[in-house]
Amino acid sequence: MRAKKIFCILLALLLAVLCLTSGCSSAQESEQEENEVEFVDETKKNTSPAADKTLRKGKAAVIQYIDYSSLNECTKGITKVLDESGIEYDVHIGGSDPENECAEIAQNIAINGGYDVIISVGTTASVAVYSSVNTAARIPVIFCAVTDPVGAGLVQSKSKPLNNCTGIACDPNIKEQLNMINTFQPSITKLGVIYTAEEQNTSKTLKELREGCKQLGITLYEAAAEDASQLTELAKKMVPEVQAITLLTDNMVSKNSWNIVNQAIIGQIPVYGVNISQVKEGCLAGYCLDFEQMGKQAAETALSVIKGQSAADTPVRTMNDTTLYVNSDMLKDLEIDIPDEYQSIAQKVKTSYEN
Repeated sequence: MRAKKIFCILLALLLAVLCLTSGCSSAQESEQEENEVEFVDETKKNTSPAADKTLRKGKAAVIQYIDYSSLNECTKGITKVLDESGIEYDVHIGGSDPENECAEIAQNIAINGGYDVIISVGTTASVAVYSSVNTAARIPVIFCAVTDPVGAGLVQSKSKPLNNCTGIACDPNIKEQLNMINTFQPSITKLGVIYTAEEQNTSKTLKELREGCKQLGITLYEAAAEDASQLTELAKKMVPEVQAITLLTDNMVSKNSWNIVNQAIIGQIPVYGVNISQVKEGCLAGYCLDFEQMGKQAAETALSVIKGQSAADTPVRTMNDTTLYVNSDMLKDLEIDIPDEYQSIAQKVKTSYEN
């Protein structure tokens, strides 16, 4: 009997030990599981905005028509915004055959993929790019520095593009420009303009220039160039016939504007520009657009498209805010003073050659 009692006591002790061992094991497993959950949560927490920079956020191709200072300013603005956003991008600039080169680059992108959006700089580049990718790949195209996107066939309307394309239009204020010319030269009756015959973005501004001259009683002398080699001869013929020459948002003429300015200097008449590069190259003055800001706006639009916004439903933004720039060297050479009404707003620059 006593032996049986001792056996029961020993059995009870054994069971107690087993329970304690099991409890410790369960507690350790529970603690390990808790620690594992906390470790996973901490990892997720560390995938913060800083860590996200290593993840792919999208990729853009920037295709610029030619190496020209105003277009370079657009691309400068574009890349600043893309750098800040962490978006990958490549920049391509047209060379000796820019239109075909821009089209070829776009076609390669359409075939090989890898890009979420193309940002095109300049009207000719934008038309070539959009035509190349529209049917082949439907890659969204965001244009920059395009004067008339509707006339160029890039969008169906500025408010509702409907095409897989949108962007930033530049709209130089021709009426403002003509009023400025008339203020610098109150007696002007003959004004000349030289432009590229095949460049689409000149058609809208040329029409506005014709209408404005008619309203002011100014006779407009026009000369269309097929290529840069004709500019000097056209300017040489035009200078004796007019009292001033004005330029337009024409890439080929802008890049080679010195050919026109040089002949005007020989003939002692002023040339007026529509971008700061033209004024720096020897134009007397001009109401100029901010092309870097234009590029920034194009990049912001591209980012919204990369994030899911439809290009077809994104209205075209038009940039028409201008600043009056005056070339102080040309003021002296032509013995012209800044009119009183422009004294407080004119930004003076000196002649320099950046192109």
